[in-house]
Amino acid sequence: MLSNKSQYILSKIGIPLFRDANKPHVNDETRIFFFQKDNILTLHANSVDDYSEKEMKLLEAIIESIHGPNSSPTMGSLFASNTQPIEIHQFSEGEKLKAIIIFSSLIESCIKINAISSPSLEEMLSDKSLKKTLWQKLKSLHTI
Repeated sequence: MLSNKSQYILSKIGIPLFRDANKPHVNDETRIFFFQKDNILTLHANSVDDYSEKEMKLLEAIIESIHGPNSSPTMGSLFASNTQPIEIHQFSEGEKLKAIIIFSSLIESCIKINAISSPSLEEMLSDKSLKKTLWQKLKSLHTI
């Protein structure tokens, strides 16, 4: 049995502790969580419901920095695998997205979308220099 701390760390990096016995993972599926606000889509290894208050504030600041039109946020999750990658139409029905940001290197291989790769929110809170790298990537979107 893993300690609570070990279980917490594994859940934060997206490693599931248990798999549903009724649904075998033949293709080794990965669950990808999404959060979309305005015309900004963010992809995560964990649900945004599990984020700390600081992580949510950072996510909101990142989205607000790009200045999309105001709309209510949507969120959910999809399953993907290396043999069945996720495509943009699975997240957004004809809606024109200004930016797609992936906050986990664990899910990048399951996504066939032109997106901005970013360290996790937790990593950026720990190492401020990682934020600067992301801001540089987002800078070009301010003029769009």
